[in-house]
Amino acid sequence: MLEQSAGHGAHPSGFDGDLIEVRLPAAATHLPVLRTLSADLAARLDFNLDEVADVRMAVDEACAGLVARAADGATLRVSFTARQGTLRVVATAPTTDGAQPARDTFGWQVLTALVDEVETAADDTSKEVTVELIKHRAGSGA
Repeated sequence: MLEQSAGHGAHPSGFDGDLIEVRLPAAATHLPVLRTLSADLAARLDFNLDEVADVRMAVDEACAGLVARAADGATLRVSFTARQGTLRVVATAPTTDGAQPARDTFGWQVLTALVDEVETAADDTSKEVTVELIKHRAGSGA
């Protein structure tokens, strides 16, 4: 399911200021959809080719980590928001353990190298885990 809220952005892509949310079954077979969407949105925001690749790989890494730990039948929710040269991606899924991603792994090192900011959160009650990525476009002043 793809949802887009009406925004008032001034970017020619028509995306700046909008919230786009995707809901997919938490399965590795759906990760290519998220990779493609994230790369397309970054390109529409005038990210350079390296930044587009970084966003695509970061979204893949974050979502793959959530999918690997997702509860049976879980839904992966990923939202994209752009504001003045900054792309914010928030991925959330109910997991089997409710633990935040380990920060001492190779995957975490790759993730933090690809984007400007990474935050995680976990809800002890629902066992939902959230990974937030922020990438600033070069020259955006962010």
